[in-house]
Amino acid sequence: MALIQTVLLADADVLIDYRESEFEILGLVVQHLGQVVVLAPVLDEVQGVTPAQCVRFGIDIVDIETEQLIQASEISPGVSFNDRLCLIACREEGWTCVTNDGALRRLCEHHGVATRFGLGLMVDLVAVGALTRRRAVAIARQIQKSNPLHINESVLARFMAALTGRASS
Repeated sequence: MALIQTVLLADADVLIDYRESEFEILGLVVQHLGQVVVLAPVLDEVQGVTPAQCVRFGIDIVDIETEQLIQASEISPGVSFNDRLCLIACREEGWTCVTNDGALRRLCEHHGVATRFGLGLMVDLVAVGALTRRRAVAIARQIQKSNPLHINESVLARFMAALTGRASS
């Protein structure tokens, strides 16, 4: 199967979710699906994930330009400043924003930026044979335990349905 052409920008909550479960999943995404990037200010925000880990798993760290900082400051609040930076970077570069944050997803959709749920990455990995369904479910349950606000039973049910091909995530 061909690599996804879209660059996937991981926001803070996705980094945290995989830090709390299996950070190696993001390395599998790089190997089997396509480029994963994280903004330097977002990485600075996430304790427990280092630049060295990102490099080890092939995740590119992207610096922010002054103009992007200015643009982010002009967007109405409602999400964090770093989330606004994610929106700006994705909009300018044509990247997909990978997030489990509903407010950021709505903001991206309002601005015509493609989004993907963090768990959706594992659905894609299962589809290309890089991850077993069983392991994906176990990781999703770990993520749910550490992030029950964003990964509630409804989200987990949609993930399970997507794994069996009954819905998209």
